Amino acid sequence: MVWEFGIDIGYSGTKAAAADVPLVQLASFEADIPDSKGDDLFKGKAEHLVQLTFNGSQVEKLVGGAALRTGSAKGMMGQVEKPDTTHDLLLFTAAYLLCAGSKYPADHDEVDVVLGLPIDYLRHQRGAIKQRLERRPAWISVDGGAEKCIVLRNVDVRPQGAGIMMSTDPSIFLVTDLPVNYVLVLDLGSYTINFLLFEFRAGESPQLVPDCYGTIEKGVSLVQQRMADVYLELTGKPLPSYMMADTWRHRQIYSGGKLIDLSEAIVQAAKVVADEIVNQLRLFSRRG
Repeated sequence: MVWEFGIDIGYSGTKAAAADVPLVQLASFEADIPDSKGDDLFKGKAEHLVQLTFNGSQVEKLVGGAALRTGSAKGMMGQVEKPDTTHDLLLFTAAYLLCAGSKYPADHDEVDVVLGLPIDYLRHQRGAIKQRLERRPAWISVDGGAEKCIVLRNVDVRPQGAGIMMSTDPSIFLVTDLPVNYVLVLDLGSYTINFLLFEFRAGESPQLVPDCYGTIEKGVSLVQQRMADVYLELTGKPLPSYMMADTWRHRQIYSGGKLIDLSEAIVQAAKVVADEIVNQLRLFSRRG
């Protein structure tokens, strides 16, 4: 059986989707299992405890939310080339959670997967990713489940943000009276913002306009960092990494029995980052 998956291994979160299977989401972090707490505390309980054998190495790690709770989580923020070990651990964990794999090597399931990369990184990293991942069996168990073999038959690496052109009916945003339409796609990420300009001509498939695309290394993480800075200023304590997502979502947090409202700090930081992104896009358009 061949499975077809789309997996976005982002700097803050990994998202994975397939037909007729619930969406998988997990934080893009890994951590060693703390020796002081013992295996019994984690096996079958953490989200997620992962055992992976791939490319000659065998690891047992906490992945996602469980990694963040250890206080020693390792992510990929700020690294142009995502570390192979962390990237592949997240990839196969997501594939397993999407129900890929078989217990028996003789009839293992193969997977066709589409991965997204920031467009500026695509040219230099696509070949290495395909070579490292394709046709190499991975044995994996997640949260104490059965160990399964997953083989990536084909790895298709595409620019982040381009998928919307393949999954959306363009008529919802095109002006039908115009012979040519241009649509700017912005993919807002934690570490990068990707922009792509598409050209639509009547009766033709959308085309990416040459040289009108790129990656800006600014994103949501800058806003979150400002939020954490303000929390430190108000409380004298750093904001724990495992509380970052909930604090960002709710805009407020209790500390020492006192409600700390971070809404204004988040709004102001978002404006600053947005202005920087707009200015860079303007500079790019002038060069073009």
